This record gives sequence, C-alpha cells and structure tokens, in this order.
Amino acid sequence: MSQYKEYQFILQSPENQREIFIALLAQAGFEGFVETGQGFLAYTDTTIHPDEVLKDLNWPYQLEEKNIKEENWNQSWEQQIKPLVIDNRIYIKTSFHPDKKLPIVITIDPKMSFGTGHHETTYLMIKQMLEIDLHAKDVIDMGAGTGVLSILAKKMHANNVTAIDNDKWAYENMIENFEKNKTGMIKAIHGDAKVLSDLPAADVFLANINRNILLQDMHQYISKIKSGGLLILSGFYQQDVPLLEEEALKYGMIFESKRVKNDWTSLTFRKK
Repeated sequence: MSQYKEYQFILQSPENQREIFIALLAQAGFEGFVETGQGFLAYTDTTIHPDEVLKDLNWPYQLEEKNIKEENWNQSWEQQIKPLVIDNRIYIKTSFHPDKKLPIVITIDPKMSFGTGHHETTYLMIKQMLEIDLHAKDVIDMGAGTGVLSILAKKMHANNVTAIDNDKWAYENMIENFEKNKTGMIKAIHGDAKVLSDLPAADVFLANINRNILLQDMHQYISKIKSGGLLILSGFYQQDVPLLEEEALKYGMIFESKRVKNDWTSLTFRKK
C-alpha cells in the first residue's frame, strides 16, 4: 500500500510565493493542495521530497510533514476544505459536501488551484460584490483561479463574464467548475493582462491577485472599464493601500470603499 504524505508549508510571503511553489510541486507529481493563511498544504505519494523539488528556489520556508494511509489521503485533503456560508445568502461547497438551501449555491472543486472563498481575499471580494447590482452587467475576472467570482457574477445575473488566469491548472479547473455550476456561458481565457487588448470594456473589473501584479497592470485593467464602472481589488495588506490607491487615482478612478479582514484588504474604485 502506498504511503501518502501531507506537507504543511509556511511561507514568508504567501500571497506572492504560493503559486510558484505549487506549480513546481505539481510538475513533480504532488496531487492536492489546500490554501492556508500562512502558506498551503500539499499531498502526494511521490518519493521525491519537497526540498529536492524546491532546491533552486531561493525563498525560505518552514515545512512539517505527516504520513497518511493511501485510503485516507483524499479524505484528509477534503477535510481541510469546509463549506462556507456568507451573509446567509451564499453557500460555497465542494462536490463532496451536502447541499443547503440558500439563494446562491456554488460548487467548487479546487484541485490544483484555490478560491473556495475561505481565504480572506476571496471572502472580501465576495463581500464587495454583494454590495453592487450586477444584473445585466459585463464582468472581467482577472486571476480567476477556480472561477468562484465569475460563477458568483453569473448567479448574480451578470451578462457577459470573462475569466482570465495565466496558470494552466487554474484555467482547466475553472472550466470544470463552470460546467458543474451550469451558469451558462463564461468565457475562459488562459493568459495574463496582455489578453485584455482584445476584449471589450466591462462594467465591473475584478482582480484578486497580489500587490506587485496589481501595480504593474493597473493601467491595463482601468483601460477596460467603462465610464462609471467599478474596479474591485484584493490580494494585499492594509499597508499596501496607499500605493494601490495612488496608482488607481492616477488613471482616473475614484475611491469608493474598503474592507479589511485579518489585515488583508479589498478596495473598490469607480471610473470617472
């Protein structure tokens, strides 16, 4: 019988480093990942140790490991992902969770990517979305991950929704999740901000990424927002707000609101 292992990674800068760590481990044969506040959990039956996979990555990390029997590894992984209720309006679950009668039910099987709503940034994005009327609005979801925000936009009766992610596993995962939720057409694109040049402007632009990418690509995001449209950002800490606000105002945005949870922050701007 194979011996599975659970590895807990604690990173110095999870929001900037997590995707790179996971991409390298996934290529080496690691099978399941779960996001945590300080890093992530990784599951595998490979005999390759993470230190060997990550030896050329010059980022420090702490690592704890635990043995899991083969028949229990998937259950152990699933137990890390709990169903989530937000404002008694939204129920986010996986395929192995029971149903619940709430106005909006979203099924997300995260696999190699994240976005079940548990991380503060996804939660904050959802809270910001619940405060606006998305009916018949066009939405772009940049860094869509599992596609949970795109699915929510559709279930809030948005019109055209475009989900973009530059990670291959996230792109494939979001397509699977779109099919599970039967939300109708959501355009999925594998790419980064460069693909925006070929897209029409949106009423609402969502970007849950990290501070550096947000600052780098802000002008491209704003160029694809209609006059009076909204830009909703997350993936950064309170200390990053002045930089992001300055960048957004430089390109014709007006600050509207801020939400904070455990120092993670979300901002909403409106285009003049």
